[in-house]
Amino acid sequence: MEPLLTSLLIVFCLLLPIMVYKRLLVGKKQYLKAFSQIQIQLKRRHDIIPTLADVSKDYFNHAPAVLKAVISARARAEVVLLAASANIDESSLLSLGAVETELNAALRHLQSVIQSHPELKSDSDIRRLIEALDNAESRVAVARQAYNDSAVSYNTMRQSFPANVLAGLLGHNKNAALLKFEDNTAISISPRVLM
Repeated sequence: MEPLLTSLLIVFCLLLPIMVYKRLLVGKKQYLKAFSQIQIQLKRRHDIIPTLADVSKDYFNHAPAVLKAVISARARAEVVLLAASANIDESSLLSLGAVETELNAALRHLQSVIQSHPELKSDSDIRRLIEALDNAESRVAVARQAYNDSAVSYNTMRQSFPANVLAGLLGHNKNAALLKFEDNTAISISPRVLM
């Protein structure tokens, strides 16, 4: 009976790290996949901005700085998104959150200018593009929440026994970083200004 128990214990000790590694790997793949959805949604949103700038530039002769700020913030956001995609860590996600917050502020300013000019507000192309931006922002928020949920799940798995003992040895040394664009109150308020 003792040799059987010893054999079972040895098998368990050999299988445990394999099972833990597999669970951690699945968790990591899930949060990386969720981040790829953020990339897709941010790219979709970034792609709308030049069209909006082109359509509205004739109206912005009196305030070219507004469009310049949006285009400049978009360019910075694309560079940071590309860098974050290459290396998803706390630093890159903080940078991405900061630059996307800056872009959101520039877009809100643009939308407030559009709202204050009836000729802009009534242009059907501009209204369609603003609606597309609103939809894209909603998709970004959903993708960000899915990423953060996956990251929290991975972190919980990594910090639970027996993974917490083996994670470092198995190459899972760090928690997944969370992505924050703005505080939750600001995100829950839609930037819709056109009615």
